[in-house]
Amino acid sequence: MNPLNIDDVVAYVENNIETFHRKRVESVGKIKLDAIVKRKNP
Repeated sequence: MNPLNIDDVVAYVENNIETFHRKRVESVGKIKLDAIVKRKNP
């Protein structure tokens, strides 16, 4: 495996972190308490 170039990693994260967090917030907003309870306590 080739070593990672840290500058490339930083650039990738800076370009994609907003999209990642937006999707996470959207998914949290859509989840129902019933779904959480069923998943945690089947």
